[in-house]
Amino acid sequence: MLMLIFRFSIVLSGALLGFFMGKGYLPSVEGAVLGTGIGCVAGLLFIYTVQKVLEFNLKTLVGALTGLTMGLVLSYLIIDIAEIRFPLAGARTLFNIFVGLCFGYLGGILGVRVAESVEFPRVGRDKLPLGWGGHNKILDTSAIIDGRIADIVDTGFLEGSLIIPQFVLKELQHIADSHDPMRRSRGRRGLDVLKRLQENNTVRVKVSSQDFPKIQEVDEKLIALAKRMKAKIITTDYNLNQIAQLQDIEVLNVNELSGALRPVVLPGEEMEVFILRQGKEPQQGVGYLDDGTMIVVENGKGYIGKKVKIDVTSLLQTPSGRMIFGRIREEAREKSEREGLPKERGR
Repeated sequence: MLMLIFRFSIVLSGALLGFFMGKGYLPSVEGAVLGTGIGCVAGLLFIYTVQKVLEFNLKTLVGALTGLTMGLVLSYLIIDIAEIRFPLAGARTLFNIFVGLCFGYLGGILGVRVAESVEFPRVGRDKLPLGWGGHNKILDTSAIIDGRIADIVDTGFLEGSLIIPQFVLKELQHIADSHDPMRRSRGRRGLDVLKRLQENNTVRVKVSSQDFPKIQEVDEKLIALAKRMKAKIITTDYNLNQIAQLQDIEVLNVNELSGALRPVVLPGEEMEVFILRQGKEPQQGVGYLDDGTMIVVENGKGYIGKKVKIDVTSLLQTPSGRMIFGRIREEAREKSEREGLPKERGR
């Protein structure tokens, strides 16, 4: 919004300047209109030029400006030294402009070529202030307590900076000091995860002291900070995920990443599963994959505590995750029966 105000002010001031100058040179309505139009075009052209300059590589831009400056200085020296007689009074001015443009263009081109061929020393990532580079990712409390973010960082798939807001640390400390043993355990696990992240050299972990005193909710503060820093939010909170996306903030949801990395299983494939407990139905058995995916086994109650082979019959995607349904393979059932396990009831 502030940038739009500045741009409007530039165009408006250009139009006013053109209006008064046009009225001064041509004391008529046509002069004022012509001057106003030229002023508006000049303001818009200036804004367009600035936008294009910002798209340039910084190294290329520095090289071009340096070369242009040296070219203009050289043209000034040549004009000052050269003693050329011109038949017309205005010819010298045109000659000076021509020489300045030629040597300025030459210097700019050479500056760009030199800048592209020279490798400048890079500033280390730990020397850059927060907010630079557009690779900042803000961690919320749920992602820290969840703990999987530390494993993701260990793999090297995340780059840039992980930002820990001070108000998130306060919330985490409050949870760790809770009288509820479960909440206290979760808070302390979150603090252990933070320590593990700080010891990792793959990413830069920084604590941000920026706060928003007028905002009470931590989720709203996270969104405000993400907007200010143009950063992404890492979370496992579904509600925060939805609210942030509605406000055009990029969100990295650890649960979505985990779901995307689950092994693909199709109906008819064979799996080996450990039957852990009884399911909702009388004869069902339930097991789990390493990623937490629930497997419901038909007629699997008699095999609780055993690892058996099953055939996948169907898949079900739910809001909380994926469920796999299957039935015990004939060979597994026959082996279990030979070992003395109870026979399955008829299907």
